Amino acid sequence: MQVLGIDGCRGGWIGVWYSPKQLKWFFSAALEDLIASPPPSHAFIDMPIGLSNTGPRLCDRAARQMLGRKFSSSVFPTPCRLALKGKDYPEANGLNRQQVGSGLSKQSYYLLPKIREVDNWLRNPLNSASLLREAHPEVAFHAIKGASLCFKKKTPEGFQERLDLLCQLDGRVAALTQNILAATRRKDIAADDILDACCLAVMPLSGRLQTLPAKPEKDNKGLNMEICYYSTRAFKSAGPVT
Repeated sequence: MQVLGIDGCRGGWIGVWYSPKQLKWFFSAALEDLIASPPPSHAFIDMPIGLSNTGPRLCDRAARQMLGRKFSSSVFPTPCRLALKGKDYPEANGLNRQQVGSGLSKQSYYLLPKIREVDNWLRNPLNSASLLREAHPEVAFHAIKGASLCFKKKTPEGFQERLDLLCQLDGRVAALTQNILAATRRKDIAADDILDACCLAVMPLSGRLQTLPAKPEKDNKGLNMEICYYSTRAFKSAGPVT
C-alpha cells in the first residue's frame, strides 16, 4: 500500500508519502507536482472536494458532530461552487449568499485559491478524479484515538498529543517531522501542517476506510461530498445529520 497525504500550507502544498518501506515528504507550490507518476494507491487531501450549491454539506455537519463542541470549529463552512467565481471577498461573499442564503467566512474565503486548484485538477479529464479524496486531519486524529483529543492542535501540548498518536501507527513519523521542521521555514509550512499531512498518509494503518456520511452525496459535477477516515468502526451520530 502506498498512500499520499496532502495538506495546504502558506507556501503551497506539503505531501507525505507512506509505504511499508519508506516514509518521505514533498513540498511544492503546485498541487499537480505532488500527484505525479507513479500514482499512490490512495491520496487524501485536507481540502474540500465536492461543492454544494444547495446549502451546507452533510459531510461537514457530520464531522462537526463527530468532533464535538470543543473541536467543531476546525471544520470551516465550505463555499458553494458559484463562490469560486468571486474575484474578491465582497463578490465571493455575495455569490455564496445568493446561492445558498448565507455569507462566506473569511477563513473559507482564504481557502478559495486552493479549492479552485483542487477542483481544476479533479475536473481535468487527463487526471484520475477517483484517486484524490477529501479527508480532515482532526476527524482522522479523533478516529485514531477513538475519542476526543485533549488539546487544540496549535498548542505545544496539542502538537505532542497528535505526534504521539501518529507514532503509535508508525514510529518513523517522529524523525520525518523533525526533518521537515529543520528543512523548511514556518512561514511556508506551519508545524501543524506537517502533522496533518503525516496523519492523512498513515491513517490507513488504524482500521478500515469509512466516510462521513456513510452514503456520500454528489455535487452537480459528479464529485463526492465526503470526508474519509479510517477506523475499526463507523461513527454513529447522536441524531440525524441533516
